[in-house]
Amino acid sequence: MTGVVEPVIRTPDQRIRVFVSSTLRELADERRAARAAIERLQLAPVMFELGARPHPPRALYRSYLAQSDVFVGIYGASYGWVAPGEEISGLEDEYRLAPRDMPKLIYIKAVDERDERPRELIARIQSDDTAAYLPFESADDLADRVAGDLATLLAERFDQSRKTDEVPPTTNSLVARVPVPYTRTIGREHDIAAVVDLLARGEDRVVSLIGPGGIGKSRLAIEVALAAEQHFPDGTYFVPLENVLEPGLLLPTIAFTLGIRDNGEAALEERLSRALEHRRVLLVLDNFEQVVEAAPVLVRLYTVAPRASFLVTSRIVLRIRGERVYEVPALSAPAAGAPPTRERAEQLAACALFVDRAGAAKPGFALTDDNAGAIMDICRRLEGLPLAIELAAAKARMLSPQLIAERLGRSLPLLTAAVRDLPERHRTMRATLEWSVSLLPPEQRAMLDDLGVFAERFTLDAVEAVGVGRPW
Repeated sequence: MTGVVEPVIRTPDQRIRVFVSSTLRELADERRAARAAIERLQLAPVMFELGARPHPPRALYRSYLAQSDVFVGIYGASYGWVAPGEEISGLEDEYRLAPRDMPKLIYIKAVDERDERPRELIARIQSDDTAAYLPFESADDLADRVAGDLATLLAERFDQSRKTDEVPPTTNSLVARVPVPYTRTIGREHDIAAVVDLLARGEDRVVSLIGPGGIGKSRLAIEVALAAEQHFPDGTYFVPLENVLEPGLLLPTIAFTLGIRDNGEAALEERLSRALEHRRVLLVLDNFEQVVEAAPVLVRLYTVAPRASFLVTSRIVLRIRGERVYEVPALSAPAAGAPPTRERAEQLAACALFVDRAGAAKPGFALTDDNAGAIMDICRRLEGLPLAIELAAAKARMLSPQLIAERLGRSLPLLTAAVRDLPERHRTMRATLEWSVSLLPPEQRAMLDDLGVFAERFTLDAVEAVGVGRPW
């Protein structure tokens, strides 16, 4: 077999997925045969079955491809349907969209006559050194070839994985991929550039984005990771820790993301070290505060993997060697006494965020001379905290900015989200605060309760005076 054989196929919690591309009607029997062959090997066939539609669902089969590990192309006499306004059929588009490093198995049916365009497509495939291609006569013949070739492909990958050191998977893996933001990032241009610069210099082993809940640490980390990809040719990996509550699970979670399994041959930390050694990679560890006791593990990892960098988001500083702390600031918000004008509001990132998110909740919403003062009041009350601003903006569907500002003066319950896929701790400002408090040990929680006697700001002397005789 020919083609690229470098990526080791790994599946952390699911079967290997095989994307099958062919025309639907002409090759219906062959598609059924290919599906049966794939399933006999306990693999998962990924088959696009929607047929011709007024608009080609490119985004859908691009998504199918992104979640697949192997590409199987079956080509007969016809080229397939070309949608209005398009120049190529879905058949050719699928082949073009398949990642270059994805293993490709191509099967060409022996036919008496073949249309010109499929002949051209097959000629291009035959000149592609990343694809293996074979002829077949019948559906049964195809089934045998598909099963045999997939078994051989898996054996090659298994042999290669035994002969080489641990190699992190390509970041095409859905597990490792940096998530793409669902909404526009506003007011973080300076922060993104500053953190990317810190990572590019390579002088700090860990860059920690520190700030309170809702300040936008995770969003900043995502934007930085996307912007810094060129500096990490061996990959960027995103490791979410929001559901990891035990420090002892840090290493297994990182290993899971990198596609490294505990096979008993060596300690997991040793295998991770080998996987990262000599590789210029970026690992983004999101929500580190709940496993902060495991921070020394990072020191051991980057001691043996000097080219790996770590970008951490946390509500507390890790306090380890090699850490560079970057305090994530709030968005620029109106100062007390600022003129409540539209021109002034347009200059402030906090107001821009409110307007953008309010427009998503209520189409047609815009910053005007009439509502500028209220929007500035909202952002000032919320001190430029992005999560709080987004929760307030979501109420624009039912309330005017003036009414939102008025209700904010009463209590936090207004700041709740209707978005179902947000983490529980981000659905209300109260939940965000409770999450932060729950991370404190009992002595510090008692101290926080005692400090509630202060209405606003206080000094260290005042804290020491309150703390006399108390365990904290």
